[in-house]
Amino acid sequence: MKYHFRPDELKQGAGPEESGLEFLSCQRIELDRDDPALTIETGSEEVVLVCIAGQFDYDFGGTTDAAGFRDMLYLPWKSRVSLRADPMAVVVCIGAPSDRDTDFAHLRFSDVAKDRSRHQVYGLAENNSRRDVYMYIDDRFKAARLLVGIGQGSTGGWTVWPPHEHGDEKEELYVYFDMGRAFGVQCIYETLDAPLFCGIVRDGDMVAVPRGYHPNAGCPGGRISYVYAMAARVAGEREFMALRFQEEFGDRF
Repeated sequence: MKYHFRPDELKQGAGPEESGLEFLSCQRIELDRDDPALTIETGSEEVVLVCIAGQFDYDFGGTTDAAGFRDMLYLPWKSRVSLRADPMAVVVCIGAPSDRDTDFAHLRFSDVAKDRSRHQVYGLAENNSRRDVYMYIDDRFKAARLLVGIGQGSTGGWTVWPPHEHGDEKEELYVYFDMGRAFGVQCIYETLDAPLFCGIVRDGDMVAVPRGYHPNAGCPGGRISYVYAMAARVAGEREFMALRFQEEFGDRF
């Protein structure tokens, strides 16, 4: 099973049949000012668009605005949006099946970053696990399955530590961005002796996490930075902290 997708592969889109996931789909969209407007129709999915580079203008049912770097748009099922780059943009399009009516939202990084209930700091500097987690779409946000945000580690540091897994509650994917020439290491395993995946990740890559523990780390001089997206396996059951720490490391915060 393929869990790791490079940017060029992600431009073709990665659905559950390609990644071993059950619900989440992901695609990389590159926009240029000279391109015609791009229309995205969500169909049976709720969709989140994440601007990971540049800026784009959008029109959602007559609501027009500009989405900047690290902004997100939440699109309900059965809706459409039109995008145009200003002057360029790289957008990650993440979807999951929906069964309910929800509301469009433009979630700005500047608003999330200053909201102490959505910008959380986890871990400790002394064991190099301190990281910032920006929870754009958390379990208070009205959605069917999706939980989406951004995680950023310290220079050379670990995130998702202590290692945890989501079991029967959720599946997950990461899209790495804003890493420049740095790289990270992503691990996915149920036991340390038999990892599902352990490899180098770079700017623009995506890794699917269908199950298991999934810690990661940035290289010296660089930090790991990623969009995380989780999908509840049961629609509506979206508790963010429904997780279990790896017993060997559960006391090492």
